[in-house]
Amino acid sequence: MNADDPLERAIAEWQRKHHIADGDPMIAALELVRIYLQHTRHTDDNQDTAIPSFEDFRGTIELLDRRSKSFINQASDLVAELRRFGQNVERLNRVRFVTLLLMIALAAIAGVLIGRSI
Repeated sequence: MNADDPLERAIAEWQRKHHIADGDPMIAALELVRIYLQHTRHTDDNQDTAIPSFEDFRGTIELLDRRSKSFINQASDLVAELRRFGQNVERLNRVRFVTLLLMIALAAIAGVLIGRSI
């Protein structure tokens, strides 16, 4: 974090205040806004380029909003699939455990029956 950048300080304070993790999708959206603003600051240093109009800025923010919503939807789908996968693995592990117990019981019964017949 750059201590000289007021935007970074404000984001870090907001993140601490609301207990938002570093990997949160909203932080990724804020990173995109930060990149846009930094790029705008660099172009502002050049006298030849004009400051983007409000409509340009608004269009860019709307584009970032659409892309971040898409990203959030994809991330939530991925999290849902990972949860389902974890539940399936747990279910399979329970089936394997029950199967193992049945095999042990059958082997013990077979051993007892073989021992009596000898």
